[in-house]
Amino acid sequence: MKKICSYKIFFLLLILSFIIIGCKDNSDISVSTNFDHLDEKGLHWGDKLPLEFNTADATIDSYTIKLNDRVYTNQKNIILDSTNTKLGSNYLVLTLQYNGQHKKEIDATFNVFAKNNEKKLNYKIIQEYPHNPELFTQGFVYKNGIITESSGQYGKSKLVRYPLGATTYTQSVNLDPKYFAEGFSILNGKIYMLTYKERTALVYNESDFKFEKVIPFPGVIIEGWGATTIGNEIVVSDSSSELKFFDSNFNLKRKITVVGYDRIYSYVNELEYANGYIYANVFNEDIILVINPKTGEVIAKASFPDLVKHNQTDEEAVLNGIAQIEGNTFLITGKLWPKMYKIEFSL
Repeated sequence: MKKICSYKIFFLLLILSFIIIGCKDNSDISVSTNFDHLDEKGLHWGDKLPLEFNTADATIDSYTIKLNDRVYTNQKNIILDSTNTKLGSNYLVLTLQYNGQHKKEIDATFNVFAKNNEKKLNYKIIQEYPHNPELFTQGFVYKNGIITESSGQYGKSKLVRYPLGATTYTQSVNLDPKYFAEGFSILNGKIYMLTYKERTALVYNESDFKFEKVIPFPGVIIEGWGATTIGNEIVVSDSSSELKFFDSNFNLKRKITVVGYDRIYSYVNELEYANGYIYANVFNEDIILVINPKTGEVIAKASFPDLVKHNQTDEEAVLNGIAQIEGNTFLITGKLWPKMYKIEFSL
């Protein structure tokens, strides 16, 4: 009797093990993909998404590819464009339906670059002006012959105003020593000045520099760097490759990544909106970018190695200051530079 029971138990365990193994085979299959190698291919808008996946463990009945918010069913010939991807980092989820009733999801992130190379932005110097070399230039705006400029560093930060060509100020206000002034945006008669690590924007009246209030940064801002105004939005750079768009209360509206043909540009710094584009310095480089504010695509790029070499009295004296006069005519300068330059851009 004991032997019969033992055999019964043995066969029951054997059958149960087959059931468990069978269930595991049906619900957890091995799938090989090329997802880890997508970034090696340097994908651009206009390219076909080169997805590869297969399994020897099951019969795939159908599949879907969710590319950001767009879903494709049983389709591999997916062309990358602005309707299904954005420049910079993107997210996809592959969902496999197999063996009649089972499902497996595999996700991945990959970068998309601009379709075209950045054009060379040419320029000619029209005139030189003096620039007060004590100014650690962070924000730089020109209007009707007058420059408004923010100067950084702890214990030295200030907001100043002066006529083009002057080195003394007609208006100035010193910041509390705990603040490191960065770039600023002017919107509806208010100056919204970013601070570096203090996670606040300081609001001043545009006409008389009277301090009005402090606005805490939202968590999405890493650090305060550069700012400009587009319509009723404040555009902020924050040490990353992203530009973030806010309303006047710093509620996030949208964001873009600054991307060229083969590079994602980090450390985007001082900003100027002009001619339908965002012109931007890149920290510690001798370049100014021309950026499409809708997509983040870098349309063109100018280099200023000779001007940087001529004005870089120390390692902190980097190119950082761009302000439109009119049309393609701009002023550029840098931190602690003794000069500023009136230049004309052309493609």
